[in-house]
Amino acid sequence: MRKVLASVIILLAGFQYTFSQNETDALRYSQLFPGGTARFASMGGSFGALGGDFSTLGVNPAGIGIYRSSEFSVTPSLHHSYSETEYFNTYEDEMRYSFSLNNLGAVFAFPVGQSENGGWQFVNIGLGINRYNNFNGRWIAGGFNPYSSRMAGLLQQANREGSVDNLDPFSTDLAYQTWLIGEDDEGFFTDMLHGVDQFQETSTSGSVREFVLSMGANYEDRLYIGATVGFPSISYEEESVFQEKDTEGNNEIFNSMTYRNRFRTTGSGYNFKFGAIFRVTDFIRLGGAFHSPTFYDLRDRYSSSMRSDLNLDYDSDAAQSPDGRFDYELTTPVKAIGSIGFIFGQRGLLNIDYEYTDYTKSRLRSRDYVFTDENRAIRESFTTQHAIRAGGEIRFDPVIIRGGYAFYSNPYRSEINNAQRSILSAGFGIRESSYFIDFAYIHSFYSEDYYLYQLDSSNPDDYGLSGGQWLPPVVDRKFSSGTYMITVGWRY
Repeated sequence: MRKVLASVIILLAGFQYTFSQNETDALRYSQLFPGGTARFASMGGSFGALGGDFSTLGVNPAGIGIYRSSEFSVTPSLHHSYSETEYFNTYEDEMRYSFSLNNLGAVFAFPVGQSENGGWQFVNIGLGINRYNNFNGRWIAGGFNPYSSRMAGLLQQANREGSVDNLDPFSTDLAYQTWLIGEDDEGFFTDMLHGVDQFQETSTSGSVREFVLSMGANYEDRLYIGATVGFPSISYEEESVFQEKDTEGNNEIFNSMTYRNRFRTTGSGYNFKFGAIFRVTDFIRLGGAFHSPTFYDLRDRYSSSMRSDLNLDYDSDAAQSPDGRFDYELTTPVKAIGSIGFIFGQRGLLNIDYEYTDYTKSRLRSRDYVFTDENRAIRESFTTQHAIRAGGEIRFDPVIIRGGYAFYSNPYRSEINNAQRSILSAGFGIRESSYFIDFAYIHSFYSEDYYLYQLDSSNPDDYGLSGGQWLPPVVDRKFSSGTYMITVGWRY
């Protein structure tokens, strides 16, 4: 059981010693959450059977067929992220604000027939940008760890690497250069293995944006079909600082160490989306959409540095890694969406979406590296995710009140982690014949475990660890965020 749990923990450790591309990256760039216009977001991103909003071009392209006039919209937003952590019974919290542009788009409606004659009524074209995931955030965690030090994990890694010439330039070699790890006839050694104050601060920024080009049509005001070519782009940046100090005087040599990592991913890709909406009656609409995999070309840039404070008369107490670069490909899983909408005349509407995604189907590829282990980790770490989104609006002309809720099930296997997510939203709008203004507030919250570093459980006694102390230290993290959005649009 220990070996099974240890392998799971290693999967979740992320890039703790190197900046290898792994299942964490695959999930980060495969999951998408509601963005776009304020109307769409305030209804929980639930629009699959309704249409008539620019954001639907990225969910169910058939929604563009609902338009009967041309439209332009723009959506600025203010994002607020909040984090809470608990680490060895020590509580910390942190927050961050950021501004962004959530939507900029236009739809052009072209009448091709007349209702009384039947047949095709409109052929519409849309293009613009929707912003999905907002990666802007910051979290901190700290506490006294009586069981282990990060040096235990670095020592294990160094002994696996076997020689000074084979040390990782982004982790163990930095520890060697700063005298945190030494070498003798029996292998590598360190003077600090447990009983330290530990602290980590991590800041992230970036987003997933998608340029969409869509075409849709309306057949007899009953069948709406559409297709979208999407060109998503990724920008993600992370900087983390890990520190540990011997505040209890457990070691005569070690005082403190600081380990800093910088990491950036950029890239772009393409995908295809197809959808249809069928008006069963004036009251009920059914919708369905299929999203192809997104085929990304990604570029990683990363670096590390380490600094030590030791009671030694050596010259070097700081070391810097080279600048790391790596290009690779990511293929995300397909998505299938089913929707049902209810239209209450001129008084309001309600929509429910179900979305299915199998995250075990993500794949990493590169010409310079074989991702066999990482793709196996994807299959063993993740599972299918089920998402339910529901939203509606009530009209008090010219004011419209909206609300929504979205639930995303845990994408991890249950024995590994629990990262299910809930999103609450609300808003209102004013709609006139030639313009509209919509406001929205979106509140998202989820929790998950985070492992500061990994430890090999095979021979814990060799590293001053016993019993269950070989387990990596886990941070209980809770995240919430609030986004304020305003959409201004014009019809013509």
